[in-house]
Amino acid sequence: MPRPNQTILPSYESRLQAAMASHKSGESPSLREAAAKFDVNRTTLQYRVSRTTTRSAANTTRQSLSPTEEQTLRRWITRLTRTGYPMTPALAIQMAEELRSGRVRLSRASPSDHRPIGYSWLSRFRNRHPDISGAWSRPIDRDRFNGANREAIQRWFDAVSEQYAQHQYPPDRIYNMDESGFAVGAGQSSRVLVSVHNKTSWKKITGRSEWITAIECVNAAGIPIAPMLIYKSKFLHSGWIPDSAPPEWCFSTSTSGWTSDELGFEWITRVFEPNTRPDDPSQRRLLIMDGHGSHMTAKLVAFAMEHAIDLMIFPPHSTHALQPLDICLFGPLKRALARETDAITRLSDARIPRVEWTKAYISARTVAFSVKNIEKAFESTGLWPLSPIEVLQRYPEEPPQARIQTQPTANTDPMDLSMLDSSPPDTTELSAANQVLNATIDASPEVPAKAKRFIRRQGQAIEKLNSELIALRAHSAKQDELLKARKKIKRGKRVAVEGVFVFSREDIHRKLVEAEAETQAKAAKKKRSKAKPEPIPISDDEQASEKASDSSDSDCILVGVE
Repeated sequence: MPRPNQTILPSYESRLQAAMASHKSGESPSLREAAAKFDVNRTTLQYRVSRTTTRSAANTTRQSLSPTEEQTLRRWITRLTRTGYPMTPALAIQMAEELRSGRVRLSRASPSDHRPIGYSWLSRFRNRHPDISGAWSRPIDRDRFNGANREAIQRWFDAVSEQYAQHQYPPDRIYNMDESGFAVGAGQSSRVLVSVHNKTSWKKITGRSEWITAIECVNAAGIPIAPMLIYKSKFLHSGWIPDSAPPEWCFSTSTSGWTSDELGFEWITRVFEPNTRPDDPSQRRLLIMDGHGSHMTAKLVAFAMEHAIDLMIFPPHSTHALQPLDICLFGPLKRALARETDAITRLSDARIPRVEWTKAYISARTVAFSVKNIEKAFESTGLWPLSPIEVLQRYPEEPPQARIQTQPTANTDPMDLSMLDSSPPDTTELSAANQVLNATIDASPEVPAKAKRFIRRQGQAIEKLNSELIALRAHSAKQDELLKARKKIKRGKRVAVEGVFVFSREDIHRKLVEAEAETQAKAAKKKRSKAKPEPIPISDDEQASEKASDSSDSDCILVGVE
């Protein structure tokens, strides 16, 4: 837990820095005036002006990691986040321990003991690096993570921009369509109030009983069109449709509860086209959807071409970043539906009937599919108003790799050549040795300023490369350990034992030995059962003809069977 004075240190430090800047710029000529203006101690301000050393710089020698090592750790956190494997707090502390324990020592003396790095250090590390923050990670499929990259998104918006410029769609003729599945009876986690005397906060549900799919479509003007609900059944029952259902809603069935090619075609012909048909048939409509197989059938595309409907397909595995329905609408819809179904299950433990679920869906959809939410969905995905930066800013460009110049040019200063071996003081860590070297060089008036800057940068470069090497070695060691563990995994065999459901390792091994022995016995028995083919008898005339053929110059080869 942080100490009380830690909460005011950043604020006081910022005021102190502002007072120093005001005094140096001449805005506050006297230190007393600057201290009073920014509410800081005059003695502290005078001391800091004379030394020109910040608090963070003064405490670098007391930190567990040097500034260069902390920059290395920060880069690794950024790198792992971009690759889809964000670093946990425990892993960050472990990596910090690796960096500290792996420092290159310039003597053979045993390393000094250090206190373990704890979570309080992690809080101070985040204060020193405001660009690092904590967040809850959410799992995502590997293909979806890799599919949503800056290059693919930029190509997508290039195509959208070209389509918008060609046809000049108004917002009420830009549509997004998608389907989503709902497990009837499955609930969601939610904030609840419980008694302090109860140790549990479980929420009882009826259990998942069936699957219902809803095909939804909205436009950029904030208007949803009628949905299509698909029940898991062979036939549609009129009792499933409540009297409160709007007349333009459509209902259908499938054996799996999911959509299909036929249902996709029925949706665009009986739901989308009639409900979005403009007064002028020549006006074009834009329908944006994902590349699901039911969306891209031949007759669906032909129908769209005949009715002036332009189709645009999202890039593969990128709808979680580009599709309005996925980002801002289906989430609130499922939360609102969970509230409605929770109200039903509190009254009865029985399975939720389809008609009651449909009523709950109608109420939840009215809340979730508001004009404000739909407009926000198109704005967040950059589709209306067209703004690619809304999405591209979530995928920053990779920083360019610094090029290392291997050969000096003709005008290169001699100080740019490679370093020579040196002998710093014994029992001194690399960072401390660099500080001693810099202090010694700075105190020497014979060394030119350019050489001092070179030596200082060279020391920082060595620390940076060393810390990067330590992090890479730790990462490589963990990969080698994982690969070795996978190689040791033996291929198993299926063992079926009637009436037994729990096995120990000894039981499994014994059954495998028995199964292998039985397999070998069956193979040997099968081999013995195969009779050898009897030789075909050859007559005396045939033998004579063979001898004659051997002595002749015939170019035919006769093959006999023994």
